Amino acid sequence: MANLTPKNLYIGSDSASNVYTLSSNTGSYAIVKNINICNTGANTIICNVHVIPSSGSAGANNKILSNYVVSSGETISYDASLVMNAGASIYVSSNVTTATYVISGVEYIP
Repeated sequence: MANLTPKNLYIGSDSASNVYTLSSNTGSYAIVKNINICNTGANTIICNVHVIPSSGSAGANNKILSNYVVSSGETISYDASLVMNAGASIYVSSNVTTATYVISGVEYIP
């Protein structure tokens, strides 16, 4: 039986960056279970979240949240069951840096 490790895959603010990359070990995988986005600023923010396959890049074909609007002072919670294969990454972007992301799930690395 696989030992899945529950963990925060990313906690932080970023306006455009790869924020988590899964090990490229053969057989590694992660499951994203929840994405929280908190707007700590005074203006509305627009966020995008991508799950990018190994050696890929952020694009329309791998967005899981697209132009998601979060009002000032608001926190959203997006429940998911997204499987990431070895070498995949999570990329976040927003129009300002007042978006705080908490992305949690489980990870298996053989």
